[in-house]
Amino acid sequence: MKTILVPTDFSDTARKAVEVAKEIARKTKATIHLANFYAVRAADYAYPDISMPEQIMEEMRKAALEGMSALVGELEAEGFSAESTIRMGMATDSIIELAEEAAVDLIVMGTTGAGSLVNKIIGSNAEHVMSNTKTPIILVPADCSFDGIYQMVYADRLTEDATPELTKVFGFASQIGAHNVSILNVNTQHHYEPVNEHVLLQLGRVFGHDRVKLTIVDADSVKEGIDKYLDHHNIDLVVMSTHKKTLLERIFNKSNTKMMALYSKVPVMVYHVD
Repeated sequence: MKTILVPTDFSDTARKAVEVAKEIARKTKATIHLANFYAVRAADYAYPDISMPEQIMEEMRKAALEGMSALVGELEAEGFSAESTIRMGMATDSIIELAEEAAVDLIVMGTTGAGSLVNKIIGSNAEHVMSNTKTPIILVPADCSFDGIYQMVYADRLTEDATPELTKVFGFASQIGAHNVSILNVNTQHHYEPVNEHVLLQLGRVFGHDRVKLTIVDADSVKEGIDKYLDHHNIDLVVMSTHKKTLLERIFNKSNTKMMALYSKVPVMVYHVD
């Protein structure tokens, strides 16, 4: 891993994402690439008695430069390799474009908890980036307690070969020195799909039967099943794959606020496998 992209608006939520990125960079020696994107909302200049858009944009640019300089300075003082980008534009598309331009290996992005108005905006950004980027992404809830990544769980239906996904998951775990990767399958009443035993045997042959540790949880929904598992296991990172679109759709149910609420406990990592 060479570069980690961290979008930031210099809020406490964004700083939580920086902390996660620092832990990964500390283990992998990766460069942390901070990025800030600013744009004027129509509501900010819809009335004649306030500043013109050009003035607002210049103020936003200056504030971004000041905040970025301070944050890069903090990282460099701690011994991290850091670089930055400040651009005018909408965050969602700009994050995806920059990730491709800079050929980053990972995006780490902060999210807020459900229930606040701002979450509707941030949640939408996170969902859009997660759905459209091909870069692995970690979504970091503002309220999660983070002390490092030692225990990971990969959630999968295991009805088809998961070798490509687990190759990435075990590879990442090795890079950051995670102690354990568990595999979770959630059985729900409305979407019952038995685990494919041939898939399990194949995964055991590829990765070692001692590493393919499967837990099956029965629940009314995938969300409930994952929450139940997290309540009884000390997990630092939940991992999923967009290759398993039906599983993601069952969890997120096209609701950005529900997506953020689900992972208010721990960060979630999403891999993109063709």
